[in-house]
Amino acid sequence: MDEQNKLKTITFLPNGQEKMQTKDVRSLSTTGRLLAYRDQLKKNLDNGIHFTEILNELITTKNPDTLLTSIQQLSTYQLDSAYLIYPQQYSKQDFYLIFLSRLLGLHQAEKLVLQANEKNDELYHQFPGIDSLGYFTFQENVDGSAYYVERKNNEALFFIDFNKHLLLFNSESLTDLLIKKYRSEVSHEVLRQFELQLLAIGKFMKEDYGFDVDFNILDPSNYAKYPIMDAQMPQKALDKLFISASNADYMLVTGTQNEAILKLNHGIEMAIGPSENNQWIIQIKDPDNRISWFDILNKYDFLRDWYLNNLDSLEIKNDPRYY
Repeated sequence: MDEQNKLKTITFLPNGQEKMQTKDVRSLSTTGRLLAYRDQLKKNLDNGIHFTEILNELITTKNPDTLLTSIQQLSTYQLDSAYLIYPQQYSKQDFYLIFLSRLLGLHQAEKLVLQANEKNDELYHQFPGIDSLGYFTFQENVDGSAYYVERKNNEALFFIDFNKHLLLFNSESLTDLLIKKYRSEVSHEVLRQFELQLLAIGKFMKEDYGFDVDFNILDPSNYAKYPIMDAQMPQKALDKLFISASNADYMLVTGTQNEAILKLNHGIEMAIGPSENNQWIIQIKDPDNRISWFDILNKYDFLRDWYLNNLDSLEIKNDPRYY
């Protein structure tokens, strides 16, 4: 069948994806061709109406399960087709931002502010106190997964996959953006509030939807173990820590497992040493299970400088499949 004699017919699946078929128009009368065109146009219009129904659920539902279902559908929905193109529409990245804002709002925990760029109808997030430094959007991958990115510095703070139920925070970008760049511009309390917002996103994705969440350096649990780049003892870095701690009036001691222990304020301890598989790790212990390695870097200047000056051996690892 040559191209000029083909009539494309489209069947829309529930998620808006197209199933394309062709017919030989030579077998159709003029009226038949017009009726076939009408039917295809109606299918496209119905597909658009179904899209608006899902979008309405994303915007208005108060049910967390319905909220997740709506973003899963929108993440793969095909609105345009060969018969009908909608010239003005929000992107899938925008829908992800709406989802996060709605999720936080359902828990009365929304601090991120959803803004709109009127020039190109794009959405973005800002956070009070750092809004002059950067803004946040999603960067979508071909499979529908996405990175939450600070656009001015192009730093991806976390990876999310709505279909695989996966959320992974990025220790490298959290360090480079928040600890290295933002910390010199804003107070540690502002960064603490932003950290709590990121923790809330991970917490609600885990508790509401059963997502597998890797909080990485944001994890405040005493059980959290932060694996460093250097698989062996980072001797040079440890020698420098001894000097830095002493200059800051803190004492570095050796523990029973050959780990270096630094006793900080309010019963908080930082330890660096080998784990069961001989991978060297950093671990934080505090009486309330509220302090993470990020918090330590945010609050203690001498430890922040020590860590940033020795990233080649001390940087906390990411999952190499995603970063």
